[in-house]
Amino acid sequence: MANGTETTTIEDKIRAVQAEVQENPDRGDDLRELAIDAIYGGLGSLKWEEYMRNFADTPAQLARLTTRDDDGCHPYIKQARCYLVANATCLPGTDTQMLNGIDGFLDAPCEEP
Repeated sequence: MANGTETTTIEDKIRAVQAEVQENPDRGDDLRELAIDAIYGGLGSLKWEEYMRNFADTPAQLARLTTRDDDGCHPYIKQARCYLVANATCLPGTDTQMLNGIDGFLDAPCEEP
């Protein structure tokens, strides 16, 4: 956090986790298992939330990663959430691919109502 007011973006957090996996393959193994559990548990499950907590620094970020809604954002945000889980199922071997398919949508500003 810079100056105590800025928050790390979701994509910054993904990059940080990706770096952790590169440094420690056991972290990748653990994350892979969480991702698999999240897929089997499904969106809205405690396992989904447990996995997504790895990429959220704030309640708003966690809500964005765990909602079934598109948040009034680009409709592709739904697919980006799925990619975030799917990309981890091949960890630690694909430790540089965690952002594939996400393309900035998880942090994109939403339309005002």
